[in-house]
Amino acid sequence: MNVGKRKPYAILVFGAPMSGKTTFANRFSKSINAPYLNLSQLVKDYQITRPLGIEIIKQVAKSHNTLIIEGMINTEADRDEIRTLLTKAGYMPIIIWVQTDMNAIKQRMRQAYKTLAEAKVALADSYKGIEAPSDKEKTIVISGKHTYPTQCRNVINRLADLH
Repeated sequence: MNVGKRKPYAILVFGAPMSGKTTFANRFSKSINAPYLNLSQLVKDYQITRPLGIEIIKQVAKSHNTLIIEGMINTEADRDEIRTLLTKAGYMPIIIWVQTDMNAIKQRMRQAYKTLAEAKVALADSYKGIEAPSDKEKTIVISGKHTYPTQCRNVINRLADLH
């Protein structure tokens, strides 16, 4: 995905839980042969802290390859910190916001949890601290309900428009 002397992209994928961001990020990274760093999964599996997550990003950014990063970017302040770090490392950070309607998210939550009560608690907890992108953030919005080919085509077209 790095052509000529263009800066590599750092694609930051975020959205509500169960919106489809992990599915998209994983497939997109394979489609463009880019490393995928799922910080959300590292937090879940290994309880990594934010400073360790930042250090992991710094180390991966040394590759100067286009990167796909998910996790630790729920607030504008979180995204600003990581975008600044990646810009200094020579990247062009782009945010992909995966949006899905609440009914689809609730249905996915019910499938992921054993009981409706567990799903409701998880849903309420998961929305704490998520902030929509501000007008100043370069954001590509995709639907978590569209097919992957449609999502991919949308993102590729928007990335091409940025150059």
